[in-house]
Amino acid sequence: MKKILITGASGFVGRAFAARWQYEYKLLTPSHSELDITDETSVDSFVMAHMPDVVLHLAALSNTWYCEQHPEESLLVNVVGSENLARAAARYGAKFIFFSSDQVYNGNKEQGPLSENATVSPVNYYGRHKLEAEQRIAAILPTAVMLRLTWIYDAPQPAVPHADFVNNMINAVKEGATLTVPVREYRGITWLRDVVNNLPLTFSLPGGVYNFGSGNSVNTYETACCFYEMLYGGDASRIVTPDYERYPLACRNLSMNTDKIFRASGGCICFPATIDGLRLFVEMVPVKG
Repeated sequence: MKKILITGASGFVGRAFAARWQYEYKLLTPSHSELDITDETSVDSFVMAHMPDVVLHLAALSNTWYCEQHPEESLLVNVVGSENLARAAARYGAKFIFFSSDQVYNGNKEQGPLSENATVSPVNYYGRHKLEAEQRIAAILPTAVMLRLTWIYDAPQPAVPHADFVNNMINAVKEGATLTVPVREYRGITWLRDVVNNLPLTFSLPGGVYNFGSGNSVNTYETACCFYEMLYGGDASRIVTPDYERYPLACRNLSMNTDKIFRASGGCICFPATIDGLRLFVEMVPVKG
């Protein structure tokens, strides 16, 4: 039974991964007081004491607005903390899986799904720090796998509040509020279940950067309208309002091409397109509220 160290185990993805795989792996889920990733000595001591086979690094400051207001803290957690873990994984022979973000593409002007070899110039601190973490990790540990994730959603969970695509829609309907959604934005949106089910398959991938999540060929406004109609039927314009003002100079394109990870995994790691994933989600999960 492989031993997996999960940082950020109490978070949105970490909690779901632990629930799904608790019987297949021996899971180490330290709290912040047990493992401070920004303290190199603490990280080294913990990894040496427990000798995990895999380090699944999910812990991060992921609120982009907060990172903009606190760039030094973002650098410490998202870059230095990741570097500390990569160094310990290299020293003690653990496979290192790093959660990066589609925010590294926030600044690209190209249209269509973006591949991992696209030149990136992220425009916010969160995206820049995730990119810097990827680069530092690769220099320390070439076998590390770095996963660029999309926006992730799941059914509402009162114990784990999460501002995701699905929750935003359901809350707007419950409150009779308007959900204003950008027209000039393209991004993949992925069901948490698909992320969690595919994660163990990444443990045997060659080192490198991989896009990891659902693609999307329609804009975010169209995605929201489709999702509303799946859930409630009728005219989405009652709730969903197009925003033509955001991203006035160029479309914001975070849509990712996942051919690389599909090939590298021998066709085992694949995700449905965003609309197809949402349709399956609605069929399987009672979420109207």
